[in-house]
Amino acid sequence: MIEIIPKKEVVTSEIKLLRDISCKSISELKEASRSGSSIRSFDIFGESWEDDRLELVRVYKLAKSLNEAPFVFFDSELSEEISLDDMAGKFEFWRSIELETQKNSDLENGYISIPEEFEPHDDEWA
Repeated sequence: MIEIIPKKEVVTSEIKLLRDISCKSISELKEASRSGSSIRSFDIFGESWEDDRLELVRVYKLAKSLNEAPFVFFDSELSEEISLDDMAGKFEFWRSIELETQKNSDLENGYISIPEEFEPHDDEWA
């Protein structure tokens, strides 16, 4: 699971940005900033992955566009912060898993007879 955690002692302009990422109240965002807790989480390949992956990319692009984002990406399974470069690598890795799964499914179901016939089922998002 990837979590969004606000940095310590965010200012008002940063809270406005955090509200764009999370539906939490201002007081909840301030408390999350003080305690270092998550304001949003994304379950990789979870039930709502099709929507979550697009939102996660949006948040990533927002972070890349800022000199210093008021939040960090955190991998809760590894218990470590993730850099923007590492997030880009994760997107590519997750997309490769999706494409491999689609290809294998098409082969198993007889939609294609050889791997070279495979065409992705969805648009590129990573």
